[in-house]
Parts: sequence; C-alpha cells; structure tokens
Amino acid sequence: MEGRTIKHIGFYSTLIETMGYDPQCALLEVKLICDRKIRQYENVPEYIWYHLREDYHPDVYYRRYVCGRYEETVLPGEEANPPEEESNPSGGETDLSGEVKS
Repeated sequence: MEGRTIKHIGFYSTLIETMGYDPQCALLEVKLICDRKIRQYENVPEYIWYHLREDYHPDVYYRRYVCGRYEETVLPGEEANPPEEESNPSGGETDLSGEVKS
C-alpha cells in the first residue's frame, strides 16, 4: 500500500472535505473539514463507496455506515499556512493606501 495515491473528489458537505476509494485494496479515504486529516478505512466494500458518494446526506451516511465499522488509520493533516504578510523594508507603518508613514 506504500506509495499509492488515491484520487480524491470534493463535494458539498459540512463534515467531509474530500473522499477517495481504491477498489483494488478496498481502501476508503475521507478528509474531514474540521482537522484536515485523512482517515483511511480498510476492507470497505465498493457498494459503501458508491452509497456514500451518492447519498443525499453523505455526512449522516459516513457516521452511520463507516465510522466505527471499519478499521481506521488517521494520517497527518495539512498544516494551515498563515497568510503571508507584506514586508516593509523601511520599517515604517503603512496606511490603507499602501504608502509608508514615517
């Protein structure tokens, strides 16, 4: 399983950011919005993937039919990058127009 990348799809959900499935390994990956960590679920039948993907309420389906029913491995999440601040080489303050005040 090392080195394999599962293609994720995104969709509108309040809980799930993206999901992907590898039918050869029966491996489901779900990336949650709250912590941006990917959860891998092993031995997930393909029909669960299709139902999860097509359900009108995927959050409810995920909680009801995936969480706690399949072995879960949590992968490290993406670190949120802080917004880059514009540097001011003169060291003075800038006003709203972007001009440097001394």
